[in-house]
Amino acid sequence: MNPSRYLWVLWLSSALGVSPTLFAQSSPTPDSESLPTSFMVELGRGGPLLDGMPISVRIRALNGSGGIQHSFQGRVAIQGLVRDEDETAIAFGGPFVDGEFLLDGVRVPSGKVAVQLIGNDGAKVSGQASQSILPPVLTLLPPLIAIVLAIATRQVLLSLFCGVWVGATLIYGFNPLASFLRAVDSYVLPALADTDHATVIMFSLSLGGMVGVMTATGGIRSLVQAISRRTKSSRSGQVYTAVLGTLIFFDDYANSLIVGNSMRPLTDSLKISREKLSFLVDATAAPVATIGIISTWTAYQIGLVADNLPAAGLGDQRAYLFFVMSIPFSFYSILMLLLVYLSAGTGRDFGAMLHAEKRAVTTGLVSREGAQTLVEVEHDSPPNSDPNSSETRTAHWSTAVVPVVCVVLFTLLGLIATGYTNLRSEGVSDIRLRDVMGAAESFRSLLWAAVGASLIVACLSRLQGWSTSDIIQAWTRGVKSLVLAVLILLLAWSIGAVCADLGTGHYILATTKGALDPSYLPVLAFVVAGFIAFSTGTSYGTMAILIPVLLPLGGQLSNQAQLDSASTLAFCQATTAAILGGAVFGDHCSPISDTTVLSSMATGSDHIDHVRTQLPYAMLVAAVCIPCYLAVGWGWSIYLILPVGITILSAAFLLLSSVVRRDQ
Repeated sequence: MNPSRYLWVLWLSSALGVSPTLFAQSSPTPDSESLPTSFMVELGRGGPLLDGMPISVRIRALNGSGGIQHSFQGRVAIQGLVRDEDETAIAFGGPFVDGEFLLDGVRVPSGKVAVQLIGNDGAKVSGQASQSILPPVLTLLPPLIAIVLAIATRQVLLSLFCGVWVGATLIYGFNPLASFLRAVDSYVLPALADTDHATVIMFSLSLGGMVGVMTATGGIRSLVQAISRRTKSSRSGQVYTAVLGTLIFFDDYANSLIVGNSMRPLTDSLKISREKLSFLVDATAAPVATIGIISTWTAYQIGLVADNLPAAGLGDQRAYLFFVMSIPFSFYSILMLLLVYLSAGTGRDFGAMLHAEKRAVTTGLVSREGAQTLVEVEHDSPPNSDPNSSETRTAHWSTAVVPVVCVVLFTLLGLIATGYTNLRSEGVSDIRLRDVMGAAESFRSLLWAAVGASLIVACLSRLQGWSTSDIIQAWTRGVKSLVLAVLILLLAWSIGAVCADLGTGHYILATTKGALDPSYLPVLAFVVAGFIAFSTGTSYGTMAILIPVLLPLGGQLSNQAQLDSASTLAFCQATTAAILGGAVFGDHCSPISDTTVLSSMATGSDHIDHVRTQLPYAMLVAAVCIPCYLAVGWGWSIYLILPVGITILSAAFLLLSSVVRRDQ
């Protein structure tokens, strides 16, 4: 063995980041045919070790030419390693398999490992490897940098990638160029190549394409117009607006743009303020999409959840079923929808919204004098089409209703088919519906449903006279609208993988052990998510930052508290729902939120007026959510918490609000 040769290889590897390997210089080799000439020790991935964090140690037997000696099947004596789970010292290991020996979940307290390979004939060869040790608090850097940059720059994509890059730098040895390459090829690329991830992306894009065709061909506008013809009073106008916002559950952008643009002329004629219309639109967009069983948000959320269930100790759970079962814990979305219908149905308002409604009634001004409305965008015209053409006149509400029904139906059929097939293949004879849903392949079912519904909406549009090129162009525009969300999701998966490799959750658990009461995690998740979403203006980015950290932490804290499996599952579902709800809450309060801006645009409302009038409503709902999440942490039943929360919110709203008198 030529040491200078390996030093040269080590330098080149370190510079380019090609191989994160530490070479252990061996002692002279005894005369033995079975013993390798030398060996190589890899501590983690080659970067500095984080004190107290578990790593993997790989030992490779090398022959005289520097290649792996696959025939070596001896043993190894080790000094300097301890098992992470019980801190017992590791003295021996083996036999080698195909010239390699791997130890997972070990720690190197001193940063040095002494290794002695022992051949079958008793011959030995010795060496050692060492690496610097850094404070484990550095494991928090990737998510913290992502959060701080997102707040400072409001550029979620850049912030998330910087978080991944910093994590790769810690893992691969403080080489900025090498870690940049590793961030791309070792984290972003595997996140994209994962089959489940690719399925989520395809489902999201297919559903976005379906929504694009439904919007461009005027199907949703026709549905809105058909419903609006039944509206005769201010209260019924508000209720129908809320109903439409609830029905268009599959995408928040489509909800805001379609309902806002379509209902604005009607609500203006009924003297409903633009501020109230924008609240009804905004408050039924994200809340409905985030708890919709099938929506563009659903795909995004289950993608985040699925990637972090194993780290929470829930790897046996189906992500889709986990998400569906977490919906009852989505207090903010549920209570906000309740508040929307309370306000619309009773004609009551409070705070700045009450003044806006009184102004519209008494003066006829749906916007205050001097209001600066944002540009109103129409997104429901087909590309290169004339609004008065025969194609537009033939638009029918069935183009909007049938595809949505098909998505739901196809998903259910897919879940039943895959679940039943999986149970039968496992030899289960007594098959119940709950078992079928638990064994179903949700990602595949959702993908089938989205692609099938896209074909259905294309066929309906073709039958109504739309050209194939216009349909394809509309579908493509719908796909493009979700590109940003897909990129954010991809980087969220990547930063989750970085946190897993660094042991971020492990460090948080070790640090907070005995200090962080597990019962406060759901309310903490809600508050932190609200703050980040308010500061960054993005609920998607907030979910991407927090779920990879807090969902695994929820599972680990549950195990620390020795909760049973059912309680652990419910606790993790509540924590996840708190993150989703907190993200929507912050999104509602933030003047830089995209959906808040879209709601102002679509309804023709002054943007600041919209934020100012909606903020008290969002704060009221959040104030009720906080004790609800505290009750979840204290072990209260969800069947008790929800009714109590609904009662408190209803009573508080009725006490705070007043009826807006109208001459109907």
